[in-house]
Amino acid sequence: MNNRFHSFLTLAVMWGLASLQAQFIFPVEEEDPPSTPADIPEEIIEKVDPSVVSIQHEKAGGTGFVISEDGYILSNGHVVRGSDAEQPMDPAKSITVILNDERKYPAKVLGFSMDPDVALLKITPDEPLRPVEFADSTKASVGQRVFAVGTPVGLKRTFTSGILSNTERTDLGTETVVFQTDAAINSGNSGGPLFSRQGRVLGINTYGAGRGTNNLGFTIPIHVALAMVEDLKNEGRFVRSLVPLYFTSELYDELANTLGVESGILVNYVMKDSSAWEMGMRPGDVIVERNGEAISARTKAELLHLEWEDTIRSAGEQITFTVLRGAPGETERITLTGIMEELEPMPAFARHLGELLEHRYKTLGLGVEKLTRLHHVIHETPSDAQGVFVKTVIDNSVAGRADIKKHDIITDVNGETVTTMEEFRSALDEALSNAAPTIEIGITRRKLRIRTAIAPDYLLKGTRVVMVVPATGSSDVDLIRRELLARGAEIRIATPGKTEVIRPELETPLKADLSIEKLPGVKTDVLLFTGGEGSKSFWEDESVLKAVRNSLKNKKRILAAVGPSALLPVLATEKELELKITLPRELSGEVVRRGGSYTGKDVESEKKLITTTGVDRDIIRNFLKAIVIADVD
Repeated sequence: MNNRFHSFLTLAVMWGLASLQAQFIFPVEEEDPPSTPADIPEEIIEKVDPSVVSIQHEKAGGTGFVISEDGYILSNGHVVRGSDAEQPMDPAKSITVILNDERKYPAKVLGFSMDPDVALLKITPDEPLRPVEFADSTKASVGQRVFAVGTPVGLKRTFTSGILSNTERTDLGTETVVFQTDAAINSGNSGGPLFSRQGRVLGINTYGAGRGTNNLGFTIPIHVALAMVEDLKNEGRFVRSLVPLYFTSELYDELANTLGVESGILVNYVMKDSSAWEMGMRPGDVIVERNGEAISARTKAELLHLEWEDTIRSAGEQITFTVLRGAPGETERITLTGIMEELEPMPAFARHLGELLEHRYKTLGLGVEKLTRLHHVIHETPSDAQGVFVKTVIDNSVAGRADIKKHDIITDVNGETVTTMEEFRSALDEALSNAAPTIEIGITRRKLRIRTAIAPDYLLKGTRVVMVVPATGSSDVDLIRRELLARGAEIRIATPGKTEVIRPELETPLKADLSIEKLPGVKTDVLLFTGGEGSKSFWEDESVLKAVRNSLKNKKRILAAVGPSALLPVLATEKELELKITLPRELSGEVVRRGGSYTGKDVESEKKLITTTGVDRDIIRNFLKAIVIADVD
């Protein structure tokens, strides 16, 4: 691994202390007397227990702790993260917070980050909660007695005690220094607090090292988490600032001797034509002052502490560096001034799973995301390359057979240059809608320029599909449309009044081809109703119900429905519907009351009626596979 790449993985995101919120005041910790026993005092347990909560959702769970009387709660990002790889910043769908007295509240995830692994949740309690007190984690010391509180699966509470055995772990692939403790961090304790002996929070427990490594646990210092709270609350993610784009390394003794300098921080990479480059920064510079104050880092931990101070500065803030430049004995002192900028959402690297939305054409075996400057650094591609970044390629897929690789940059589609996600989607969708037998793709792979072509299978070629979308749009429209296009379907969009469909994932709306009022007389092979809360408006729309009745009578037409739309076959028929259907569980009673047969499966396919709960992307894709099978039959 070359020095530049290694430096990025360990130092790419810079951290800071300056914007800790005023309401989080750290009391001075009292020293433990030498004879302090390992046992946790009962009064301390009684003090902290009401502040620790259990967090549960459909996929997993963990622990959290109350930081305000009105229901703000801190935990880990990985505790609340959803399971959709294409939407890495989507939280789990149904999160419940359970207090120590067993009261349960639905929780909203205001924002989270995967590295630093921190999440902020909010509940609306019936009465004021007891928030934790905070220790000053910047003054934590090795040997300090601590205890961890968590809610492992199957247990209400666990209290485990130990000491801080390291306060500067930097070798775990994390983007900030973490604490190490021998207080056991059991499964389900993630997101819980690590307390000092006085019952004040030193950090958020994030994971345990497990067997074979002395049962060590690791903790995010609380000053790191608290510096992220306002961003998570207001922006939904941790907003990092930098003068993009340069990276540094610590000036350890041997390197300092080689360079002939006594102190400072080494600049080991500057992206050409970036803001950092324009301000005058160059590789090999040694930063010795920041805003007039001397700075230096002999260790990686010292470097991360300094960079943390920068990364939480406000975008737009001016920053001045004094650097030494030149050969040993001939260095000159130069002052550089730049403006802090908000960094783009992070791509995936090291422990960070990424923050960028992925557009995946699973039928083609291809997933792409927005190309950022950090992609160029991580994957060592030319900084001037433009296009979209290939995040996913499925083995033996259409894209795989075309020799498209992960980390490629797609630069053009059928000869049309693509510099944004919008342009890529538009060019590819147009080629797919024309059922082009081959689609030419231009690629930049590191320093190589490559041309290839994909040959879609088009299993639905010639199949006419009308997608019916409510006036408010639907979150599954974009997914269904692109997967059907990749199968060769001829798609028309129907909306109330022929209004455009807003797509949250893209700036360009979808134009409707016809109005819902025309549905009863439309000729189509597949009549597909999308889901979402807005689709409940179909329940009382006579044009929709008439079209559904016509489809149920037509033995050749496929009737397909997602989520609440799956109730339409029951509503449209006057007699009891003998066909089986599925839909979201909370609507099952509506089916039963109307004499329908509810199965509860993710996807139900009987004859030419296909329904789905539509709760996630994988289920919707299985629903589309069922349409393909029914069409072939």
